[in-house]
Amino acid sequence: VGGPADDDTARGLARKPAVLILFARIPPVISYLVPLSMLFQWLGLLGPLWPQIIIHLVVTVPIVIWIMIGYFETTPMELEEAAVIDGAGRWQIFRHVALPIAKPGIVVAMILSVIFSWNNFVFGIVLAGRETRTLPVAVYNMISFDQLSWGPLAAAALIVTLPVLVLTLFAQRQIVAGLTAGAVKG
Repeated sequence: VGGPADDDTARGLARKPAVLILFARIPPVISYLVPLSMLFQWLGLLGPLWPQIIIHLVVTVPIVIWIMIGYFETTPMELEEAAVIDGAGRWQIFRHVALPIAKPGIVVAMILSVIFSWNNFVFGIVLAGRETRTLPVAVYNMISFDQLSWGPLAAAALIVTLPVLVLTLFAQRQIVAGLTAGAVKG
């Protein structure tokens, strides 16, 4: 079995694709709008749900990967080596050792993904059809030039905000654990 130098080399090699994936998140998300909308129009996919799903993946997967790399790197190699000695395979090590340690990171990544997707307004207004528009777009469509009804608009804003707020409240303990993980090195 390799020593610490081999572990550092393996983690360094894993860092290169991670940086490449992060580069997908560096440009403003709006810069993907024109090329992707032209592509979806050429494919005849403007209106259905598939373009929005693909866009949400383009927006959220890079940040999720970046967050999860940090959590999986904190998994002590000694635990993995002990699992190998006990006869565990790679999948068992991942499922029984690394995944439970990374649980707070999974929750944080999930909540960030939901928030990024939930609040994605521009792609929803450009790529969605009448039946597939997102809630923020539907709320925006309630605003007209002639009249602004504050009551229904406030109720719609509450409905749009409520699911993310409830999700965050239920996962609050995991969020705090995820944000403070690795903050103190001992």
